[in-house]
Amino acid sequence: MFGGLIVGLLVAWIGSWFGLDRLIIQGVMEFTALNITSAGYYTLFAFIGLIGGLLGRH
Repeated sequence: MFGGLIVGLLVAWIGSWFGLDRLIIQGVMEFTALNITSAGYYTLFAFIGLIGGLLGRH
């Protein structure tokens, strides 16, 4: 469960090296008119990782 959360945060951190954070923040802003920050970016990836970790359990 928490392994997925950690993996999600690691993916977000590595993605930020390549500008993925700016891309995701801009995309969320255009599709939903919500203005998120880098904290929202990391929270989004943490939740995605957590859900992936929960669904990956057998």
